Amino acid sequence: MKIMIDIGHPAHVHYFRNFIRIMESRGHQFLVTARRREHVAELLNYYGIPFIDRGKGGSSLFTKGLYLISAVWKQYRRARKFKPDLFLDFSTIYSGPAAWLTGKPYITFTDTENTRFYRRFIDPFCKVVYTPKCFPLNLGKHHRRFNGVMELAYLHPNYFKPDPSVLQDLNIKQGERFAIVRFVDWKALHDRGKHGFTLAGKVEMVKTLEQYGKVFVSSEGPLPHELEANRLTIEPYRFHHLLFYATLLVSEGATMCSEAAMLGTPAIFLSDINLSYLNYLEDYYGLVLNFGTSPKEQRIALKSAVTLFGRPGTKANAWVQSEKLFNDNIDVTQFMVEEIEALMEK
Repeated sequence: MKIMIDIGHPAHVHYFRNFIRIMESRGHQFLVTARRREHVAELLNYYGIPFIDRGKGGSSLFTKGLYLISAVWKQYRRARKFKPDLFLDFSTIYSGPAAWLTGKPYITFTDTENTRFYRRFIDPFCKVVYTPKCFPLNLGKHHRRFNGVMELAYLHPNYFKPDPSVLQDLNIKQGERFAIVRFVDWKALHDRGKHGFTLAGKVEMVKTLEQYGKVFVSSEGPLPHELEANRLTIEPYRFHHLLFYATLLVSEGATMCSEAAMLGTPAIFLSDINLSYLNYLEDYYGLVLNFGTSPKEQRIALKSAVTLFGRPGTKANAWVQSEKLFNDNIDVTQFMVEEIEALMEK
């Protein structure tokens, strides 16, 4: 079987890398296309996945529209040459139209509710759309649910083994308390009109947590000059090892909060965006605390962060809950392999 996968975000590399490895060992072939975005190429190269760069994309609505037309046409031309049996992605919007033009099935995954615009380019074309069981929307007759979250495709114990050498490289002692704070750039189309911390809020969060331990800051954009000394410099393929040993994550990015939960690191999510899978991780396991962005919510988030970071036993309790999470849910990569092979056999 030939499968064409499109990658639009660093997380998508992780979602599909184990699937690609297993399927290749079974004789299947892949053509991977990828958006030119922070860390995507670096991760694909590290995991030994050949890919075609499909460009950076637009920054305004107009240039995004032009890029959509161009990218779909190029995907179609690549598909004509590769002759895939199946198109697969995590709702990147370029695979569906190309699959329709070539008359081939298209399968996609999603876990995000606030993507109504994107769904116009996905739902009419897909044979199946898979979502976590906690996903609240009904996407129609082609909608199937699985018992898990996407991050289990690569952070399940079947695939992830922590490497403690990352601590030494960052001058962190084994068992030392440290936090990671993540800021995003809010440039994605589904982030329009959304925001996270205020500038003052960023500084206050980091400087307050520093009173209790080391704080590393990961940021998609420029940082206030007061926080440049905290900027985290690490290869992207080593980040999950660092996150595993962290005492706390505070993040504007949803994926990283879910990753932290898988790794037994409590997370605080601060955003205007409400996401069912993070609500699930909070309601059932207490591994994520979700907050809005009003001044009141930011104050509560800061207080909660201080409590978690300074409290003995925070990390041990989170590890217990993450073990329960693994027991309650499936190996998502194995699910992908079994589902897609079964679908194509039909």
